[in-house]
Amino acid sequence: MKKSLAGLISVLSFSAIAAPPQFNNLTKNDVKNVSKEFGANFSHTTVAAPETDGLWGVEVGVVGGSTSTPKFSDVIKSSGGNGSDFKNLYHANVMARAHFPFDLFAELTFLPEQDISDVKIKSQSFGAGWNAGSFFGLPLDLAIGFDYGSGSVAFHQNQDIASSTPAADIKLESKTTNTWVGVSKTFLFFTPYAKVGMSKIKSDLDATGSILSYQSSQKESVNLSGNYLAVGANLQFLFIKLGVEASQIQSVKRFSGKLSVDF
Repeated sequence: MKKSLAGLISVLSFSAIAAPPQFNNLTKNDVKNVSKEFGANFSHTTVAAPETDGLWGVEVGVVGGSTSTPKFSDVIKSSGGNGSDFKNLYHANVMARAHFPFDLFAELTFLPEQDISDVKIKSQSFGAGWNAGSFFGLPLDLAIGFDYGSGSVAFHQNQDIASSTPAADIKLESKTTNTWVGVSKTFLFFTPYAKVGMSKIKSDLDATGSILSYQSSQKESVNLSGNYLAVGANLQFLFIKLGVEASQIQSVKRFSGKLSVDF
């Protein structure tokens, strides 16, 4: 599974880039913007409707997609790098989902550490919820849920005298939690769904070089909060399930897809 995932990541990749990002003279607002976009990219998703079909069920597969990161691109450009390479970030994970008696469900995703274009990246996430609609026999699925996602990227940037960029080892870690209410309805093989709620992002930036313009310490932590919204649909043929999802996490837009086997 790990080898097949590595092959998938080599296609999707962290970003279609020839070199790592570049950070220099970051402002406090730059750190917040980058943290928000990375936190949204690593936010949990299995591209799944908040449904529970039957007493037991298991689904395994892969999810992947892209997150729009214009602020990250601007930071790279202002730091002397090629910002056009970073207009989007990409995510891809192995996923598993199961539902249990009393219409409870749990989800997991995992990406082992990968080294892509000299950038080390890894992520993992989980989610859990309860489908009250099915539990009480309502005509549609109505669920409440909670999920948590974390990820990190680490890279080395070389000194660039022309742009005054310092040599530095940089690591950015983010943790994203979402609480939501979701609805879905199955029509034969087609299940549209929507989720709405609140999101919190905590991010930690650590560098060995002077990349921050506003303080001498090169460590920074930020905490952000905002709205969470996701709409999507699943299409199932026998055991094969396909899914698409568009989400907005604290104003950051993300698109994801899924290929899975559902039992």
